[in-house]
Amino acid sequence: MKSLLFIFPLLFFLLFSCDNDLNINENWKDIPVIYGVLNSGTAEDLDNNGDPDENFNHFVRIQKSFLGSESAYSYTSIYDSLYYNPSDLKVWLETVNNQNGEVTGPYELELIDDSQLDLLSIYKEEGLFATEAHYLYKIPNVASDLVPFDDLRMDYKINVLNMITGDTTFSQTNIVEPLQMSRPTLDNLLSSILSFTQPIQIKPSQHAKMYTISLRFNYIEQHKDDYQYDTEQGNPLPTTGLVYKYIDWNLGTVEADENQLFGNSVETVKKYITTTQFFEFIKSQIAEEDISSPQYYRYPVNTVNQGTGGGVPVGIYHGAVDLNITAVNSELYTYLNANSPNYGINQERPEYNNIENGVGHWSSRSVLNMNSLLLTSAIMDSIAFGEITHSLNFACYSTLGTMGLVVSFGFECEED
Repeated sequence: MKSLLFIFPLLFFLLFSCDNDLNINENWKDIPVIYGVLNSGTAEDLDNNGDPDENFNHFVRIQKSFLGSESAYSYTSIYDSLYYNPSDLKVWLETVNNQNGEVTGPYELELIDDSQLDLLSIYKEEGLFATEAHYLYKIPNVASDLVPFDDLRMDYKINVLNMITGDTTFSQTNIVEPLQMSRPTLDNLLSSILSFTQPIQIKPSQHAKMYTISLRFNYIEQHKDDYQYDTEQGNPLPTTGLVYKYIDWNLGTVEADENQLFGNSVETVKKYITTTQFFEFIKSQIAEEDISSPQYYRYPVNTVNQGTGGGVPVGIYHGAVDLNITAVNSELYTYLNANSPNYGINQERPEYNNIENGVGHWSSRSVLNMNSLLLTSAIMDSIAFGEITHSLNFACYSTLGTMGLVVSFGFECEED
């Protein structure tokens, strides 16, 4: 499974500092900036290769921030004001046993330049800042196996030595145990059905302070002209002019209790949702239609007619929902809270920086993307002609002898 480390946006200004008395008119001085969030992957085997989908590609961004006498905009296009000459830096990683302090390493990081970034499909976003000499550092393979499942005692320490000044910048973080699900799972067709009578349940990951959960509903939209063409030609619905769309439903966050955080609990992390909440979200995100003369016809993706076998009830299922979960450690939890919108009267909040002798952020997370979870025909029927969402003009499905799936809309659904 290919999964890349999330890199925070470049901060040109000095946003994080322990010194609140900085003089913005001081002489020019470069300040190291380190950004990296290690992603351990997931303990699930979502790609069906027989192994957990751990992540072995981890990247770190190292750049400059500084105090200067001119306008900040005057420096944005000057690459050596943003990036160090790699020959002036020594960058390495160490693993630290958080019980006895034993250090293993150093492991020197690999410089990944512009051409290699393109091959890895990593691109710098367009903007004010120079793209010349843009690069990242990659943790070497010998140190990329972040989470031995039987040993979570190792922390990861990033070190950057500026060989011109002799200053060393560093930070240390623990690793979030790879996520694993209790409900739903993808072990078989039955267990992949998204049930609204039971909560989403996540096995607690050691070092995970907070879980962010979202659902994506995937559907197809077809203009009435294309729908009419398909019906006139006798094409299976839908065939012509298909536009694939999705809507994302942020279910919010769940914070781990102390026992879950430190791996001393088997109590799952739970998130409850109801069918009514699901239907109301869909209605809030998709434009309503005049059912007597709709402009658009809509269908769930990945519809299958399931026969007997495997203990799965005979019926029609729709693999239209993706479940996305991110678990973050305490450092990333604190960073996110410190930078979230503040709607209170007091607009000041403490700045957060966990880089010693520099600025930026170093932490870890685990990301799980579970795709094509199944909705039952009963749920899809409720979306098609239920009280809340019937005006969205979604298809309903039935079977008719040897004809297989029969697709209907609007009043025909209600008659069924």
